[in-house]
Amino acid sequence: MVYNEATKGSGVGFMNQRLYTIKEVSMRTGLSTQLIRKWEERYGAVSPSRFPNGYRGYTKNDIEVLLYLKRKVDEGVPIGLAAEELKAMGPEPGGLALSKPEPEPAVLPLQQPNGEAADYRESLLQLFLRLDQIGAQRFFDQLLALHHMDFVLLQVLAPVLVELGDRWERGEISEYQEHFGSHFIRERLLALRNLYHRSPDTPLIVTACSPGERHELGVLFFGYFMLQAGYQIVYLGASPSEKGIFDCLGQMKPAAFAFGSSSEELLEAALPFYRELDRRIGGLGLRTKVFIGGRSVTGDAVLPGTKVVHTLAGDAQEAVQKMRRLIG
Repeated sequence: MVYNEATKGSGVGFMNQRLYTIKEVSMRTGLSTQLIRKWEERYGAVSPSRFPNGYRGYTKNDIEVLLYLKRKVDEGVPIGLAAEELKAMGPEPGGLALSKPEPEPAVLPLQQPNGEAADYRESLLQLFLRLDQIGAQRFFDQLLALHHMDFVLLQVLAPVLVELGDRWERGEISEYQEHFGSHFIRERLLALRNLYHRSPDTPLIVTACSPGERHELGVLFFGYFMLQAGYQIVYLGASPSEKGIFDCLGQMKPAAFAFGSSSEELLEAALPFYRELDRRIGGLGLRTKVFIGGRSVTGDAVLPGTKVVHTLAGDAQEAVQKMRRLIG
């Protein structure tokens, strides 16, 4: 999707010049979207226009400015000083181009660019069933260019994941199709961690599947929203060993553990582990809290026989809000 200032009727000096989404700018500059916003808001590095949907839109000159600042920072110049030097060059600084102009990437148009989330879900589902890796990646990138990540995760990816599982259980699709779609979503969720950079003193949340649990995607969704909330996230993977968790507690002393559980049977089998984790937290005098979420959790409560182990019902975004209140 290509927007320009003419479509907005602004009449300012970018007529017919393409605007890039912040996701595209991030990919072209190697800067995280959070850092781009920080440089914009704190240092006035760039002043993006707006797409019709209200999201930021950046010009090629904005991209060159950000690349210039990135190069200065990489050379050891503080970002504040680099931004001041840039302003001193005047309103139209020259000599910022750092690379040859890139050709516009060829992309597939969204089948329903203005449609409801249901249209997006069906389009992505069909790409998964055909094992169309390239088509699914293009479609996913375009969704990110048009919509906020929260919308893509909660209104498109999560429902598609559930639909894949339901169709597999009903025997309507093969196991390989379900696995292809699930792995595609898993890889995208893991890649999101690279967009966030936290300082070492940020509270640490250790995430993992509940012992014996191998369904990762719920806790990966949760980890994304915890990153958004400003926490440092470490993911230990599926079915972690109990010893590994206990070692992590003693050595890292995280603010919290967050476990995902999709099976009532597995959660029941893991109750002795959670009670022992609770006991060790108390024995070490730590303030670490433990949270369990996922499809097997139906209510918010303190796990019987523990003091700091909480079950949190709801989707990943809801669980994060509850967890933030409990951590304080």
